[in-house]
Amino acid sequence: LYDDLTAPVTTNLYINCISPKMNEELLCREFCKYGPLASVKIMWPRTDEERCRTSNRAFVAFMTRKDAERAMAALDGKVIMGFEMKLGWGKPARIPPQPLYTPAGVRVAPPPPSGLPFNAQPRDRFRNDFTKPLGTSKAELDKTLSEAVVKVVIPTERNLLFLIHRMIEFVVREGPLFEAMIMSKEKNNPDYRFLFENKSQDHVYYRWKLFSILQGDSPTKWRTAEFRLFRGGSLWRPPILNSYTERCEEGAGIEEAAPSEEEVKKGQLRAEHRERLETLLEELTPSREDIANAMLFCLDRADAAEEVVGHISDSFCSLQVPLQKKISRLYLVSDILHNSCAKVAGASYYRKYFETKLPQIFEQLHAAHKNIQARLQAEQFKQKVMNCFRAWEDWAIYPQPYLIQLQNIFLGFAKAGEEDIEATTEVSCEIDGAPLDSTLIDGLPMQRTPVDDIDGCPMGWDPLDGVPVDDIDGVPLNAAVEDIDGLPLDESNLSRVPLSKWEKISDTVQTDSKWNTLGEQDGENRADISCNLQDEDGDSESDSSADSCRSPNYEGAVFSQMSESKRKRLREVEVKVMKLQDELESGKKQRKSGMSIQQQVENYRKKLLQK
Repeated sequence: LYDDLTAPVTTNLYINCISPKMNEELLCREFCKYGPLASVKIMWPRTDEERCRTSNRAFVAFMTRKDAERAMAALDGKVIMGFEMKLGWGKPARIPPQPLYTPAGVRVAPPPPSGLPFNAQPRDRFRNDFTKPLGTSKAELDKTLSEAVVKVVIPTERNLLFLIHRMIEFVVREGPLFEAMIMSKEKNNPDYRFLFENKSQDHVYYRWKLFSILQGDSPTKWRTAEFRLFRGGSLWRPPILNSYTERCEEGAGIEEAAPSEEEVKKGQLRAEHRERLETLLEELTPSREDIANAMLFCLDRADAAEEVVGHISDSFCSLQVPLQKKISRLYLVSDILHNSCAKVAGASYYRKYFETKLPQIFEQLHAAHKNIQARLQAEQFKQKVMNCFRAWEDWAIYPQPYLIQLQNIFLGFAKAGEEDIEATTEVSCEIDGAPLDSTLIDGLPMQRTPVDDIDGCPMGWDPLDGVPVDDIDGVPLNAAVEDIDGLPLDESNLSRVPLSKWEKISDTVQTDSKWNTLGEQDGENRADISCNLQDEDGDSESDSSADSCRSPNYEGAVFSQMSESKRKRLREVEVKVMKLQDELESGKKQRKSGMSIQQQVENYRKKLLQK
């Protein structure tokens, strides 16, 4: 692909995927419907690798850019001889003075036979006289010849034109003797008929071209003013110098005077391209070939990337679209993004325009995923979408925070257009996303007093192996240690060592676990349950334990009076409760209708405690 979008000048079309049976003549017939052709070339296979291909490539150059654009719009994607042609712009080809092949409607028609030398055409008032037998005087005939015009028409047959030019080249170099020698040797050769038939258009062209070269004109540029080749003879009118280019320049001058349609619609799809895109999106399947063809079509229209992206994003909006179609269009988006770094003019615009449309696309995919009734089908749909996210992360198409935001939109954690501002501001005080107030550990609320124990039992009261731990090295732990090195400690000289964040909990810090987000009331209920279990155990100090439940440091008192088996059972209850909560939050277990997760978890805890 070559064409410069800022200044399109090339008229050469690159044709991909044509039938191996297609030859130059058939290609000319197909393309000459849109204007005269400057050159036609088929890239016939030469190597073994090229012979293994199922299709050929070709180049077709037009005389004017306008004709080439019309051919591009009409033939791109057309199926000929069982092959769908793909057209693109090639490097500019040299445009000859006259076309290689001219359609019948555009060809300059040769003048009708007049009976005069060199088929000169008389003025209009004398034209009808030469359809009758000549009966005029010599003076009138001389006057008619001097006023007649010999119109030079360039032959349309390519081989004959090459032969005439070759003949002129040798006559100019060798002189008129060479022409006489060829006429004597080739008088029976039909290819050299133009040397003998003086009234034919081919002979007229030969005589004019020879005279033009001898007068100093170049083979590609000549004087177009009328002249007399013979004294007292007819006027000779040379052909227009590349009339096709001049016609194109005249059209361009008219377009400059008034704003052209192309300028008004710059950056937009043509009507036929828009219909083609809608057809591709409607018939798209997840097959590799269909996705590749649609991607190539979009890249070829990269100058209208914004409109193409708009059409693709709108195709996700309807909930009635089958899921397979939505996945196919998502694969198309992924393929376009992957090839947005290709060396195609304007391809990088797709990444820019898709960035603004992807939140809307994934919001529609979330709605489609939510409407799927079958669980297995919903999971398959989700996995295919998540595979695209993984591929985009590997390709580094967009920054990772943006991809995470798109994932949250698809999973329903966020909506399109919302930015996760709260999460960024609360990172310092929340690590796992759960607020740190009313923290529950093992089902019991922690008060904001220093923590005396970990497992609920005060470290100074629980005996090991039935023997109270008063000391280890023979010195009672309650005895005040005055010194170590024999010198009494001077407390005034000791600097106060600050407590760590685990040894003190300020009033402003709030601790909470994401696994247990129950309120203070639930903690009090759980404490009451523990107290009831203690009463069932038959302890004599029920009044004191009830008072300890209402005091801030009731955990140590409750668990100090509880046996090891009771504590073990309570821990097992909490483990089962946390496991149930995990399964409910991850979706492995379905929630009961009419109940929230916290209500279902609390109901399950009460049942376990009753057992």
